Amino acid sequence: MEQALAAIGRVEPEVAEDARAAWESLTGGQGPESLTQWRLQQFLWDELSRSSSTDAPARWRVASALAALLDGLGMQRYSSIARSETTRQILASGESTPDRGRTAVRRAMQRSGIEPPDTELLTWGSVSGQVEAQALEAVADRLELAVAVGDLVPGGRGWRDQQAEIAVDVLMAPRLETSGESFYDGILDERLDHWVRGPRSTTRGGLLAPLELALREPVDPGMAAPARALLRPLDWLLTEIGDGLALTAAGYLPPRTVSRALDELGWRDELIGPANREVDAYPVLVLRETAQRLGLARRRGARLTLTPGGRAALADGRTLWQAVAAGLVGPEHSALAVAWEVVLAVLATGDVVGEEDVRVLVQQVITESGWRVAGRRTPSESDTSALFFAVLRELRWLELVEETGALLDRRLRARAGAPDLFRSALRHRVLHRDVVPF
Repeated sequence: MEQALAAIGRVEPEVAEDARAAWESLTGGQGPESLTQWRLQQFLWDELSRSSSTDAPARWRVASALAALLDGLGMQRYSSIARSETTRQILASGESTPDRGRTAVRRAMQRSGIEPPDTELLTWGSVSGQVEAQALEAVADRLELAVAVGDLVPGGRGWRDQQAEIAVDVLMAPRLETSGESFYDGILDERLDHWVRGPRSTTRGGLLAPLELALREPVDPGMAAPARALLRPLDWLLTEIGDGLALTAAGYLPPRTVSRALDELGWRDELIGPANREVDAYPVLVLRETAQRLGLARRRGARLTLTPGGRAALADGRTLWQAVAAGLVGPEHSALAVAWEVVLAVLATGDVVGEEDVRVLVQQVITESGWRVAGRRTPSESDTSALFFAVLRELRWLELVEETGALLDRRLRARAGAPDLFRSALRHRVLHRDVVPF
């Protein structure tokens, strides 16, 4: 290392100084054996490109100096990355347009083939714990090896599926240093602990703690027919949409479809007076909006069509169950997502609970978690009640919750089979959301 720096310094002292500084930042002073392609790309395309202490030409000089050092160490594959046109463009693009720069970094990392992909097991978080950080580098190292020996060809046919298979193999492999526990097991433990015991809301922690053990194991949706029967309204709508359904000029379901929904789903008695228009048939409106929110249906011009996920869900009840579990809690990082977590955590036990009690829990958790509304004020009871009832209306018209009692003393209970779905939704929240609210 010192010999390579000395050789550069005899000809270009300033280049040697830049190379030494870059190496220290890249490896923390460790030897060449600590360097990987993923670390190099992270340093060049992310850390160096976001450096506010230097301009684009200066950053490019640092990258070029590092390339010279890597050449001196006989690491030509890495030096070619440091002086590549991709690196030059990234270091230049981030200065005037940060958003464009971040997009360029993501695209370059993905095209390299060694960026760990999201899989059916796990979506990588932008902020990770110690085990997840180790797993991320382990997957990246295995992908680098596969690319280097030619087993994985980025951009080739089926390469993304192959990339995901490699990632899953690394995540699930037993590790000797942890007595056989896989990276996946460690990440799940880490995320569950953070999710349950995150700071701020003690109410939230007490509510989620009893579910921690149950969420460690995946939930099987069971046979296709019962899974489909549990989600009867959604299955009905997907069947009705089929190859596409013409909407009204205002973008609503046609009156004949609304009437069929009310009659075949048994909802007509829930309404007062005739309701052949979707705007007058609240249950049907909620059902259609929920199907779109879950990514099962979408509007294309004047028609409502099924997404690829919607077509798969229509063909198989288990797939429908899994799609609902994956999309039920949302959106990503919001007070509404917190409301979903609270309501599902309460109902996942299968016990009968008071509607007012659940609403109060939602208010407590959102307030304790530090959420603010317009004007940076603490959420009021009306603010949090709106979030609670937004959750309840979807569960009600998906027919996943049963309501009993008088209006002022209403009781809630998950419908038979729904607690498993709710636990799966919460588990998916832990493993597949980029940001877990706390």
